[in-house]
Amino acid sequence: MEWEEQKRKAVICGWALGAIDSGFILTNTQHLGFPFPTLIVSLCALSFYGLGGWFLALILNAVKRQLNWSALYWVGVVGVLLLCWRRNLPVENAYLYPMSGILISLGLWRLIRAEHAPRIVSRIFNISCLVPFGLWAMFGLPQVEPVRGAPPSTPAPSGAPNVVLVSWDTVRADSLPLWGGGGLETPALDWLAADGIVFDDFQAVASITAPAHTSMLTGLYPPTHGLRSNGNRAPDIEEVRLPELLRSKGWHTGAFVSALPVAPKFGFDVGFEIYDYRSDSSAISKYLQLLRFSSSAARLVLPNFLRGTFSVSGETVVARASSWLEDQKGPVFMWVHLFDAHGPYLPADKWRERVLLRAEEGPHAIDPVDEEALVLQRGEIEQVDQQLADLLISLDRNDPGLENTMVIVLADHGECFGEGGIHVEHEGSLFAATQHIPAVIRLPGGSGGGVHCSDGPFSQIDLAPTICKVAGIEPSPDWQGLDLLTALESGLNRKGVYMEAFMDRLGQKRLQGWIEGDWKYVRSLSGEERLWLRGQETRDLAAQEPERLDYMSAALDEFLSTIIVRKGTVVPLTEEERTTMEALGYLDAEE
Repeated sequence: MEWEEQKRKAVICGWALGAIDSGFILTNTQHLGFPFPTLIVSLCALSFYGLGGWFLALILNAVKRQLNWSALYWVGVVGVLLLCWRRNLPVENAYLYPMSGILISLGLWRLIRAEHAPRIVSRIFNISCLVPFGLWAMFGLPQVEPVRGAPPSTPAPSGAPNVVLVSWDTVRADSLPLWGGGGLETPALDWLAADGIVFDDFQAVASITAPAHTSMLTGLYPPTHGLRSNGNRAPDIEEVRLPELLRSKGWHTGAFVSALPVAPKFGFDVGFEIYDYRSDSSAISKYLQLLRFSSSAARLVLPNFLRGTFSVSGETVVARASSWLEDQKGPVFMWVHLFDAHGPYLPADKWRERVLLRAEEGPHAIDPVDEEALVLQRGEIEQVDQQLADLLISLDRNDPGLENTMVIVLADHGECFGEGGIHVEHEGSLFAATQHIPAVIRLPGGSGGGVHCSDGPFSQIDLAPTICKVAGIEPSPDWQGLDLLTALESGLNRKGVYMEAFMDRLGQKRLQGWIEGDWKYVRSLSGEERLWLRGQETRDLAAQEPERLDYMSAALDEFLSTIIVRKGTVVPLTEEERTTMEALGYLDAEE
């Protein structure tokens, strides 16, 4: 077989196997229905396999050997199916992509069997080799500098404390030892808790990143600040935000964040003297990560560290925050956002080995198919805890013993591992898996700490008023949260807390929820209602408790009638940002 013919058959064989791989990759629910990411994932997979076939043919030509490419195809099919089935099980009603991939693959196999492969294949392959260069250009945009705002215009009060807010992305409370979890260690968080307040009943306002963080920084529920969906909106508010208020009173304000959902373009930089969301990856590494994301086989070849190129690594974020802190004179408000515990769950080998050895300790996934992901996330949580430890060392260097530093650690939301049939996802959930989040507050000097607070429920909107209490300044009267310290001292609590899952692409499946006492009520925009006893969310009591259902529905209606509801402002995405948001698991159908 001449070289050109062998090369063509090798490339076709690669494409045929790549079609199967990409078909299974695309069963992940984030991809369904979005043409551009689907096209990019498919092109990357086909290019990877096609180039693999070309290199194999090149080696065979150099040693004067030939292969039966049809036989190799069937061997490859078995390997790819086993690999894909293990890593990318099709979700319910999502067999279109794998079946399409298999049918396309069989059509290409017929070309392999043909006596002479079509010559047009060589031309298509040559053109496909330009794909990497196009993607490099897409991802190789100039490095964006930090967004810089004005410094404080007035000096802070004498002895004003530092305030440090550390948010862990996608960490549910029951994964952590402080809330009954096992199979991992969190020594840095445990150290804070030893002198801090551990909140047993802290609830996320939303099941996604951007709305939850906006509520932390504004003291407002998502319907009021208007940012209710990741990736296409910014808040639309008139109320003062926490960073603005602190800066006006003399605090230096800095934010160091990890992922696109909290990028400056979505309004998160307001009030910050510095807002640092710079990529720590080159254009080539971004392309390799995209390739790794698009192919199960590429994940075997390309190293784990490439996982972080769609977000900024926690090590980099902590280093930037620590460097900025060293240069500040006077009190600071610093937000550090750590994204490394977000999926896909691919911890570095050190952390992976640690948690796999302790996998049986539990807790275990609701659905066994999600067990591996649940265990591997523990490795990433241990890694994030190490990043917290590094940050605490820097804080202690700035303020020995943290005598004048308040540290808050909490999650924005959690993750489902089978709850309600939701597999390694969170955007369509109001289950406790996503809403019950870890929260620890260590006051300056550790005063009044070392306790578990069983009161509640409390919410992310309570952070801003609590920070103002410690800082000694008046909170905005427009904020909807409680000062947690005053609430704990007086026993004051609210009637209930609100939460929502309002990603635009969920359509009529968008959810609103109300927690009051021992009950949780959830309804969709389509009118479907569910009623749970908290802690028993596998049993819907809507039919058995009609009076309680009516009461909770009325309580939610009453709450919504008393607040301002805004739509937010639309923010367009570039093609790179669309692909990045998709790779992170966030993309909306509506701009």
